[in-house]
Amino acid sequence: MKLPLSFPTVSRDVWVAVAAAALLSFESWALGPLSWIYGYGSGLETIPSIKALTFEGRNFSLWAPFVAGGVDRLSFWGNANPLGPEYFLFSTFPVWLANGLHRFLQYFVAVYFASRVAKEQLSLDGRWGSLTGVMYGCFSYMTVGALFTYSCVPVMLWLMWRFVTGTHRYLKASGSGFLLSFATTFTFGVPYLLTFAVLWLAMVQRPNWRNALGPLSAFSLALIAGTLPQLLAIAVNAPESHRTTWIPESIIGTVDGLFYRQLQFDMFAQNPITNLITMNLPWLAFLVGFPLAWMGFRRGGFDKVIALRFFCIFAIFTLISQKWAWLLLQDIGSNISQSVRGIYMGRFFQIPAPFLIAVGLTLMLRLAWHFRPVQQLIVLATGALATTLLVVPKAHLFYPLGVDDWGQANYTVPAVAELIAKPGAFRVASVLPLQPAYAYAQGLETADGWANLYPKVYREYWLRILSPLFSNVPGSKNIFDPDSGNPQDHYIFLGADLKHSTMGALPGEDPTKALQQGFDVERRFNLNMLGALNVKYLLSAYPLSGQELKLVHAPAQPPTVLVSRDWATGLQSPPSGPSLGKLTTKVRNAWADWFAASDRKLAGKDIFIYELTNSLDRFRFVNSLLVERDGKSVLDKLSSMSMAELRSTAVVEVKDSAPISKLGDFEHGRIDVISYKPDRIELAASITGNGYLVIANTWSPYWRCGVDGRPQALVRTNHTHSGLPLEAGSHKIVLTYHPPYAY
Repeated sequence: MKLPLSFPTVSRDVWVAVAAAALLSFESWALGPLSWIYGYGSGLETIPSIKALTFEGRNFSLWAPFVAGGVDRLSFWGNANPLGPEYFLFSTFPVWLANGLHRFLQYFVAVYFASRVAKEQLSLDGRWGSLTGVMYGCFSYMTVGALFTYSCVPVMLWLMWRFVTGTHRYLKASGSGFLLSFATTFTFGVPYLLTFAVLWLAMVQRPNWRNALGPLSAFSLALIAGTLPQLLAIAVNAPESHRTTWIPESIIGTVDGLFYRQLQFDMFAQNPITNLITMNLPWLAFLVGFPLAWMGFRRGGFDKVIALRFFCIFAIFTLISQKWAWLLLQDIGSNISQSVRGIYMGRFFQIPAPFLIAVGLTLMLRLAWHFRPVQQLIVLATGALATTLLVVPKAHLFYPLGVDDWGQANYTVPAVAELIAKPGAFRVASVLPLQPAYAYAQGLETADGWANLYPKVYREYWLRILSPLFSNVPGSKNIFDPDSGNPQDHYIFLGADLKHSTMGALPGEDPTKALQQGFDVERRFNLNMLGALNVKYLLSAYPLSGQELKLVHAPAQPPTVLVSRDWATGLQSPPSGPSLGKLTTKVRNAWADWFAASDRKLAGKDIFIYELTNSLDRFRFVNSLLVERDGKSVLDKLSSMSMAELRSTAVVEVKDSAPISKLGDFEHGRIDVISYKPDRIELAASITGNGYLVIANTWSPYWRCGVDGRPQALVRTNHTHSGLPLEAGSHKIVLTYHPPYAY
């Protein structure tokens, strides 16, 4: 007897999307704990931040304590969405699996919905629609750092066609906008996505505007509302941030100075083959397609429809490529609001460009298909292009990520886990080439790290920590604090390298001896100012030396070879690789290197840990105050003070000293931490006379203080800390982060 069972038929679009996503992302999930985790933009920035935000309820707090001594939680532009799927993935699964699932889903969503849009809105059916999706996947290099912004370009277009036509338009529009708000953030995706939506609606979908304008507005408002907290956080924090002196990009009279061509610098620009293809092939395809489209338009019928679609895609691509126009618009906007200077205008091109290239290339090939003699050539060329864009990135990253990097082991360092169990509040800092992100990915609070927006006063203090390095290695100043132009201003690092002569190696220092005896940190950093930030431990990939350092942990097998890592990407520089020779020799050497690296990764990563013996407590009483005329004078004074002086004395600016009734003869009392949450701290203080409490969290004007239930103003102290005058007695102190956007 046959059972009356039936199963839904899975469409070809789904199978194609699954296959393409699996092939494009397999190095991120198929190798288990040895899977590759891309460095810059994902493995160094986004993944560690997401991991850090899963500790102690940090995700939904308004203050993130894990980097730069604490910054506004929503100032992390790329991963500021507290309700994105990333937090479920990285709090539930091992990092390698969460990363692999995320990349697979990014590609699946991108390929599937690109195919649907091509069929439903561009009149491309069957294999041509599927080809559009595959091409979109090939011209995209997905990382967690992009969230689902790139993937949701075709999703937005697919949803938009449904809410500008048919019934229940406003309900569909509002729901679509709210849904997409989980996939991106305001500063990373919203203005760019909405600009592209308007262009697509006007040139491709071309609905009745009287019926479409209302639902489009509802969609836009819902998307903005879903990501509004980040926009408000940026608005209230930007005026006091390190980006106030940001210089917008200049218009230069060259091809790349006038037009956008680069898709994703993080990956495609790093390899000469992919760089050549992604920079030039799109324009070549559009130029070849233009006469083909004109001939198709003249033939009429179906070819005319395809030709019109091609002209529309070409027009949108041309518009968003005008770099000079976007920069000119930014310049005009910066006269209205200075925060506009910090917007990266290139995303108006880079976010929709891979989709437009895939569509334009497919339409061009469909028009060329009319000529039978070239059909076989089209098949071969398309297959070769897809294979190249699939294989070359993986081959290019084989050594940087498959051999030289640590992958999963970066986020499970046993020695770092042991530090977490130590009592009290403290911070750590990492000496490059060990990246700081790996510390806060395991739950530690760091004084360094990656932050897109943080207080200007903290940056000024941090640069004073680096002043010995700038004096001894002037080339390193060109990275973090150049005399002209913009610095790499979201990297808060202790140096850039230990080996490279222009970025970190000290004059006269022998790297071979230093690898045995330790690298001198006192000639590189102001350890007193670092200790005043409550930095108790220095982490390093190599041994360090300094009078104030006490070795806490050393690897069982210390490194015997000194390597450099790119300070921006974290990748070994230069990457290792097989020696020159026959292809079979290269392949054999590559596999041998990979297996050796696999044994190393599975054994686990280990680092050096040093205690800064004179580190100051997070909350401490001082004996006296010094008043200086301005911020520079405060920093000058702090830079020259000994550790004993920093322990007993705090420094304030004249303009901040009004709430302080006396400057000296303060008593030392007892301070106990009752409760410590990211944006709410409860302290119990007991003191026999007047006292002054220094709070070594990063200064923000939005921290509020209550003493025994009464509000009391905090005083900016030591340039980047907070201070609190107290009268004799026992007090309950409650500190809360309460920015204007909170309610």
